[in-house]
Amino acid sequence: MRDKETRVKLLRWLIHSPTTYRVLRPIVDLQNIRENTAYRIWVRFLLDILRKAYAHKRPVIWMNSFLPIEIVYGVGAVPFLPEVMASLVGYMGWGEYPIAQADARISTDLCSFYRCAFGLALEGFLPRPNLIISSSHLCDGANKLFHYFSQICGCPHLMLDPPYSESPSTHQYMTDQLKDLVEKTCGLLRLPLDQDRISLVLNLSNQTRQYLVKINELRRAVPSPFPGSEGLSYLAGMNFYSIGSGWGLRFFRSLHDDIEKKVANKKGYLFEEKHRLLWLHHVRPYYKNEIFQILAERKAAVSFEESNYLYWPPLDPAQPWKSMVDKILSNIWAGPLERRMKAIEEMVENYSIDGVIHFSHWGCRQSCGGAAVIGDWLKERGVPYIVLPGDCMDPNNYSPGQTRTRLEAFIEMLE
Repeated sequence: MRDKETRVKLLRWLIHSPTTYRVLRPIVDLQNIRENTAYRIWVRFLLDILRKAYAHKRPVIWMNSFLPIEIVYGVGAVPFLPEVMASLVGYMGWGEYPIAQADARISTDLCSFYRCAFGLALEGFLPRPNLIISSSHLCDGANKLFHYFSQICGCPHLMLDPPYSESPSTHQYMTDQLKDLVEKTCGLLRLPLDQDRISLVLNLSNQTRQYLVKINELRRAVPSPFPGSEGLSYLAGMNFYSIGSGWGLRFFRSLHDDIEKKVANKKGYLFEEKHRLLWLHHVRPYYKNEIFQILAERKAAVSFEESNYLYWPPLDPAQPWKSMVDKILSNIWAGPLERRMKAIEEMVENYSIDGVIHFSHWGCRQSCGGAAVIGDWLKERGVPYIVLPGDCMDPNNYSPGQTRTRLEAFIEMLE
């Protein structure tokens, strides 16, 4: 027991030391030398963000993933997304320990991303926040948990409350609310409200968005040039975390150039592609599993993922609050289910989809709640569909045999 406590203390000290991330940079560059340039940029971005967050030379703001990250870059603070960090912990196979710590304090019905993040916070592994900002869309547990985080960390918590439907009055309500939130953020953190910085961030966001448009167009190619498993990992992570930063622009430009070359050479990510699949939901299991290996064995490519659907319009630097409200309210996973279904219909057509997998992550009411309705609707249109239940973070809720049986039966439907 004492040896375990010593190891945890040492790990905590290493994680909190900014020097750790400087030392790791050349090591991980060497380890990832065979990876594409975009992946290497993702790793460097993470090391840079973690170094800044633990150095605390600038205020650190925790946010939940679906808020526009441009808010934090715009005020000159360091963003920290606990859900993204939890997914990294799960990917490295370290998720069970913080989840077990959290399960002793909060309900196991809560999404395991949040349970993992909560356990990491309880154990003192996360950087201390100066402020926490959360939104009631899309995760119904986010505001309550982030408020709990603020009590544990002893810092203020600001909350956005986007309405269910869109109208001129709701846009104005949200615009006033967002402007007030940013002004309070600057006041609490003693940061100047710099309009030039905000304009620069929104311009970077728009430049990055242009590459995302091109990437999504290139991914229509047959065979599929980019693996959906990576679209659900570092591509989705950069989509949540980097847009509005120089890192984000470099990443998406690099990824675009890499995919463009593959499309020009008619090179798919599978040796042979027989079926094209659409993956619904923002996430996948991040611990070791066989899902994408099983699909590859049956020559089924995950050609696109719902998480990378581009739903928001270009931002207007002259109207920053209205623009970011447009981004929030245009989210296809908020509001009526018909908005999401319309986007799915578009993805099925654009990416020549043969079948759809809906990964139903345990504890995610937002996504799982519409899975059956979406399935009936797709089947009426002749699109094969499967609900794949599972858990993104907790391997105890993963059943390898059952998952293989369900996936193989689904592929047989496509033959």
